[in-house]
Amino acid sequence: GLPSDLAALFPDRLVDSEFGEIPEGWSVAALGDVAENPRRSVQPAEIAAGTPYIGLEHMPRRRIALDTWEDATAVESNKFVFRRGEILFGKLRPYFHKVGVAPIDGVCSTDIVVMTPVTSEWFGFVLGHASSVEFVEYTDAGSTGTRMPRTNWGQMAVYPIVLPPRAIAARFDAMIRPLVER
Repeated sequence: GLPSDLAALFPDRLVDSEFGEIPEGWSVAALGDVAENPRRSVQPAEIAAGTPYIGLEHMPRRRIALDTWEDATAVESNKFVFRRGEILFGKLRPYFHKVGVAPIDGVCSTDIVVMTPVTSEWFGFVLGHASSVEFVEYTDAGSTGTRMPRTNWGQMAVYPIVLPPRAIAARFDAMIRPLVER
């Protein structure tokens, strides 16, 4: 059912891998091979007036659209800088499934992991994994702390994935990005 130009990107056969059969030409990798955590830390005194602030309270469960934030004027502790289009993942109690795409530049709570693809064509692929039920369950299973469990980028980066060729990732991104922008 795929258009012929898209179908031509996929191989005719499957090959064995540690995940079982995968399309020929695909590889087994980790999320950290196509995504990174920029960790741009900022002190309250360095935050410009009017800078948007996103905390966990602004992130809805199971919805990548973020439409609520506040002004960072009242911020009193260290924060992370994020840029429009980066993926924000709530690391405190990851089972709450708080994952979204930043609609603006701003700062966020240090209980949020900022993720970005290593190159732009991996955006849709990274977002698909980061917002999946399987990934959230994986981060929750490996989180530390009993009352306030937290995950971390180190654990997230080693999440095992099956990696398509770059051309397929680019086509997928071209289909996903307009939906995310909307």
